[in-house]
Amino acid sequence: MFEYGKVPAVIARDKEYNPENMNCYDYYIKNTEKYGEYNVFKHYSMKHGKKEFLSDVDALSYYFKNELGYKRGDCFTVFMPTCAEGMITFMALNKLGVIVNFVHPLLQGDALLEIMDLTESKGIMVYDMFLPKYADYIKKSDVPVIVVLPSEYALPDKYSAKISPDAAPFTKDLKKADIFIDIIKKYQGKTVDGLHDNGQDIAIYANGGGTTGNSKTIQLQNTALNNQIYMLGAQNTPVSEIGVDTEICSMPFFHAYGFCAGGLSALHKGAMAVFLPKFDADKFIEIMKTEKVTEFNGVPNMFKKLMDTPDFDGPFLKNIKVLYAGGDEVTPDFVHRMEKILSKNGSSASICAGWGLTECTAACTVNRPWKNKPGTIGEPLPGLRIEMWDENNKKVPYGQVGQIAVSGPTMMTGYLTKDRKDGVGLYTDEDGVKWVLTGDLAMYDEEGFIHFKGRTKKLIIISGYNVYPNDIEKLVTSLPFVKECCAVQGFDENNKAIVRLFTVLNDTAASDDEKEKFTEEIKKTVEDKINRFSVPRDIRFIEALPRTKLEKVDFLKLAELSPNKK
Repeated sequence: MFEYGKVPAVIARDKEYNPENMNCYDYYIKNTEKYGEYNVFKHYSMKHGKKEFLSDVDALSYYFKNELGYKRGDCFTVFMPTCAEGMITFMALNKLGVIVNFVHPLLQGDALLEIMDLTESKGIMVYDMFLPKYADYIKKSDVPVIVVLPSEYALPDKYSAKISPDAAPFTKDLKKADIFIDIIKKYQGKTVDGLHDNGQDIAIYANGGGTTGNSKTIQLQNTALNNQIYMLGAQNTPVSEIGVDTEICSMPFFHAYGFCAGGLSALHKGAMAVFLPKFDADKFIEIMKTEKVTEFNGVPNMFKKLMDTPDFDGPFLKNIKVLYAGGDEVTPDFVHRMEKILSKNGSSASICAGWGLTECTAACTVNRPWKNKPGTIGEPLPGLRIEMWDENNKKVPYGQVGQIAVSGPTMMTGYLTKDRKDGVGLYTDEDGVKWVLTGDLAMYDEEGFIHFKGRTKKLIIISGYNVYPNDIEKLVTSLPFVKECCAVQGFDENNKAIVRLFTVLNDTAASDDEKEKFTEEIKKTVEDKINRFSVPRDIRFIEALPRTKLEKVDFLKLAELSPNKK
């Protein structure tokens, strides 16, 4: 029987990768020294090596330091989908000790400005195609802008990329607007001295966290990201051909799962990364047909879409070593279906389910390729202390359900607040140990595997994206015809997670025609002001919301904690 409460050790083969007190840039240099020159990433048909990658990082670092005057502790916003430019920019800024503020690229303009104000961002990076929609908001921020052209790394001569005609006029009214690839060309061959031994500095702000259902800005140190890489190294199957084994990275960088467990992890392992701004099953399959794809991370809905695509069942699957899934339930039947397709094509791989949260740099538990128990979320990553607690924050025995509490070196330093107060969102126990109380329910079995049991928090997860009910409720109750409302997670007829909104109208006797009109107005308002993932797909009008004994809205009575509960 396993020892409940004992912190798992990192296995011996990864001792050489101990991150110590270095920043993410130095840690990458250390971990990849032995690889020599190799293909770091591929964009469309073009492959880009380590020498070019680091040269572009250095050129951008030179620009940030010598042209913009950025220094340690400053902040820069990356308002981009997953892409090579985002990773290069992170490395360039991290080398200088500048914090990178990753923001959801579907966020509305007002919310973008709020986050930039909170983080005191001194610049922003944006796709040229976003400029027509966001130029007026960015202009209000009065900061320098770096414009990225999606075709840059897809061209044989990347310097020939040109800004789109639709976007070009919008750069004229900005305080300062430079094209990413023009910066690289101008400062190619330049380099600057970076910081060292600054692992305790904040490396990134990850937006969209919050274990209570409120959106938050999470502060993650260099050591948190590096320790995540270190711990994941004990779970991964090694890369057999450096720069040839390929990992597809399509999870968003604004979420630590996509950035750290996806993009950064691929780079450290020596895999060739393929960064996809948006998941597309046909594109995934196209890449698997042309490259040796051995691994990718995703949410269950991604894997479902792949399995539903006829071309997925092909001989190229023999290269797959492991698939990691998180963000939603992965059933044993689902795992079996995937294993059947993989086995048919010569792969012994499976889907390894895991669990985590951005407050702890994403991955906290995982099933290993060599120790996989479908139906569970795996075992704690080595170095993390994970316990199940009761309502009094006391550990419950294994076999009993409790709230997941996590402690370890991948924890955030706290949520960012305007007054810069330390440790916001962390719980300190009687021994002085800091914990993240996740609001998720689970239990250990006698083998040490963790079984996920649901959420006590209001956070909704749809296709791996965090949706915040409080944001939806605050917006909808501002509509003149709404008295109060409650957003919860529901499921459609295909058991896919959706936002379900229970709404109390000021006029409870409204006609069906009026309710239909209100429904459309609610949906349009949420999509315009938040994002499409937050749009309620099922709006129900009721006379009153249920209450607890303390007169709080009893959202658990309204929520569906399992796809099987209709």
